[in-house]
Amino acid sequence: MSLDVAANIARQSLIASQYQLSLSGRNVSAAADPDRARVAPTLATTIDGGIRVAGVRRAEDTAVYNRMVAATAAAAERDAVLSQMNVLAQSVGDPQNGTSIGAMIGELQSAVANYANAPDDPLFGRTVIERAHDIADKLNRVTSDMLLLREQADAEMARSVDEVNRLLVEFDAANDAVVQGTVRGTDITMELDRRDALVADIAQHLGVDVIRGENNDYALYTDGGVTLYEHGIRTVSFARTAVYTPGANGGQVFVDGLEVTGPDAPMPSRTGAIVGNAAVRDTIVPTFQLQMDEIARELTTIFADGTGSLFVNGGGPDFAGTIAVAADVDPAQGGTVENLRDGTGNPGGFAAFSDRLFALGDALTAVTTFDPQTELASNSRLTDFATESAGWVEAIRQTVTIQAETEQAILIQAQDALSRATGVNLDDEYAQQLMIERNFNASSRLIGIIDEMFETLLRIT
Repeated sequence: MSLDVAANIARQSLIASQYQLSLSGRNVSAAADPDRARVAPTLATTIDGGIRVAGVRRAEDTAVYNRMVAATAAAAERDAVLSQMNVLAQSVGDPQNGTSIGAMIGELQSAVANYANAPDDPLFGRTVIERAHDIADKLNRVTSDMLLLREQADAEMARSVDEVNRLLVEFDAANDAVVQGTVRGTDITMELDRRDALVADIAQHLGVDVIRGENNDYALYTDGGVTLYEHGIRTVSFARTAVYTPGANGGQVFVDGLEVTGPDAPMPSRTGAIVGNAAVRDTIVPTFQLQMDEIARELTTIFADGTGSLFVNGGGPDFAGTIAVAADVDPAQGGTVENLRDGTGNPGGFAAFSDRLFALGDALTAVTTFDPQTELASNSRLTDFATESAGWVEAIRQTVTIQAETEQAILIQAQDALSRATGVNLDDEYAQQLMIERNFNASSRLIGIIDEMFETLLRIT
């Protein structure tokens, strides 16, 4: 081997070592960033026996990455439902401290029984009226809270749609950079990191599947199969309903002109915050509101008796939102509690008349029929139905809590697996840097020796 060839090989080794060291430094600086993957040079042998940097490879694990994206979407969907369910549970109240509808109906039942035992004492009658006001106010507040909750879920859906559209614009730019860099043969590792991070961000709002095409091109589909991105952005649209009224239906989310939420969606999405908020807005809250309406309807029916009616309401679909204590039996509204005691069965106005009150007590404990769409027992006592309603909400909340914790655990495991497969290990990087430095020093010493040999040859000549 001539000295010229040896010098060239040593020079190539120095250049390669410098590039390796710069890539290792980039890895170290990215160690704390979960969106960055480990990079390393691809070395090739030159015709004279030296080495050169032929390219840069990025650590990848497609299967683990896809699992992480799916886990991100599933966790976001459960978290969205759980967040809204916690608000719903607060509105329902705790049966143990008397703030739930079931507990209030129990107190009303006791008040009616006490009044039946002393029908000539208006103080007991006033207590019945007070308990009735508590129930009516509670049902009114719950209805208002449910409408606000639906509005909040609707607003979250709108924000998610806006965010998905924004992220798709960024994804389009990142994907173009990857494709063009692949065609040109340039280092695209940073662009790949950016694109993968954007996919994970989109998945937080809408479940997404990734298909890789020619020249590292990505196509994105919702987890229901609707095209989200393929050689260009597909529009995600949603018409927000700013104010909800009882019985109102909210708008659905469309991707590329197809519904991806709602009962009529041909290819419905299954995960992501949009799906979670849609479930709360369109299924969970309306079902609970129907339960409250059935309670208000039954209360009005039980106590209905002309001027002795305890409750009035505006009818469906807003029984709970419009229920109120009837003016004829409420002293605060100019009525008298004796009207409640007598109804239409005591035209003589006898003070000891208690038949109606005892009948009301029996009616409150009688088995009656409720709408089967409430997802509760169709034949039940009113107090049991109200208690079961609170239990229904709590059961959903507990189930979603467990599911959210499970999905978060799966997500953490997937992120950890992806980090181990593609992330930066500082110990490995520092060890790699030491090896690169030794190679660099060896090449430097070789160049020094070759330089001395050249000087010796020049002196001899």
